[in-house]
Amino acid sequence: MKKSRNTRQRTVILDILRQTRSHPSAETIYQEARKSLPSISLGTVYRNLGFLREQKMVKEIRANEEAGSRFEAALPPHAHFHCGLCSAIHDIPLPDALYDFGWERSEFVSSVTDLELHVIGACADCSPSSTQN
Repeated sequence: MKKSRNTRQRTVILDILRQTRSHPSAETIYQEARKSLPSISLGTVYRNLGFLREQKMVKEIRANEEAGSRFEAALPPHAHFHCGLCSAIHDIPLPDALYDFGWERSEFVSSVTDLELHVIGACADCSPSSTQN
């Protein structure tokens, strides 16, 4: 792990992420950080998010190349459901079968260090069937 001093900005950003399950964007984190650090810049937020990501204290979440980055504090492994209509992101548990699969037995896998699963669809609030009730 890269050695670095813990700055007040970094602490505030990490606290924001630890206190929410909403997977905020950098802009949302910036707006929230300004409440306690009025002079913080958006660039400082991005730099600190990058550092925290490199240190594996924060995860960057993107449904695809076109989607904007969202962030969360490092948590136990889980999947993400992305609503393609309202852009909400929700944590969902990973099926046990993914852990028991035996990835290393595959002819092209040497080792697995991380597992990311993104499920994309319509959330219950946006689903056409939920609006017909």
